[in-house]
Amino acid sequence: MSPTKILLLGYESSNRLAKCFGDDFNVIATDRGMLVQIMHKSASKEAALQRALNEIGVSPEKAMVFGDDHNDLGLFQLCGYPIAMGNAIDELKALAKYVTETNDADGVAVEKLLLSTKHF
Repeated sequence: MSPTKILLLGYESSNRLAKCFGDDFNVIATDRGMLVQIMHKSASKEAALQRALNEIGVSPEKAMVFGDDHNDLGLFQLCGYPIAMGNAIDELKALAKYVTETNDADGVAVEKLLLSTKHF
């Protein structure tokens, strides 16, 4: 069985890997650079979500997504309601319509989020 994703924990040279393999694979560093994710070039959260949205007939502009790291940038660019976690990287917070609580503080509790904000 071939792998769908390779994870390298504690490998801090993601830039070197991206230079070597970036033309053939997605190489993304997350968790403050401590986790390197290597996967097929066409594999991404946004590609999977776009496929699911197509199946149910919903446009990306009506989709709400949550994210906290580099591997969520494509989702935030695709969807109409990107929500950054409180612990998210600055790039995501800049793209977000709203910044919620951290992962540890139930930031994805949608009912709490929708009741506490007038953004939606």
